[in-house]
Amino acid sequence: MKFDSTESFANKEDLKDPLKSYREKFYIPKNKNKEDLIYFCGNSLGLQPKAVTNVLKKELEVWKDKGVLGQEDRWINYHERLTKSSAKLVGAKPSEVVIMNALTVNIHLLLVSFYKPNKNRYKIIIEKGAFPSDQYAIESQLKFHGYDIKDALIEINPMEGKEIIEDEEILNILKKKWF
Repeated sequence: MKFDSTESFANKEDLKDPLKSYREKFYIPKNKNKEDLIYFCGNSLGLQPKAVTNVLKKELEVWKDKGVLGQEDRWINYHERLTKSSAKLVGAKPSEVVIMNALTVNIHLLLVSFYKPNKNRYKIIIEKGAFPSDQYAIESQLKFHGYDIKDALIEINPMEGKEIIEDEEILNILKKKWF
């Protein structure tokens, strides 16, 4: 495919998108002029699926009717019921995936596995104002390894006039030889 940066090319490619029908399955937030917003929130809540209300009602009914015993029917093995679809979603084999935990737990697990600080390389960069539980996970790992948060945690904001942290800003921090 030859890429073209024109709007007409983008519109043609949109028509070929095999996932375009999924847009209608979600609520799209609107601005004050009632126009659809472009929504790129990947670290927390995505768009709300229109089907979520009925799905949640079903689970609430199980909880109401069975209490903790509902886990025997529905909740204990949820990760097994999601294996095939999760594997397909990420392009893996069912034996290679499992749905578990929440983001904060997974941050802890990631750091326990891969954060191997030494006297020259121990600092962690995080966006200022990160989700509180994510911030806590990072800080608790630094403390666990014996580091002072004031020294070991580098919080960064987007550059003035920007809404996202640019690669350039991260590279500038690395150039300061903080690591």
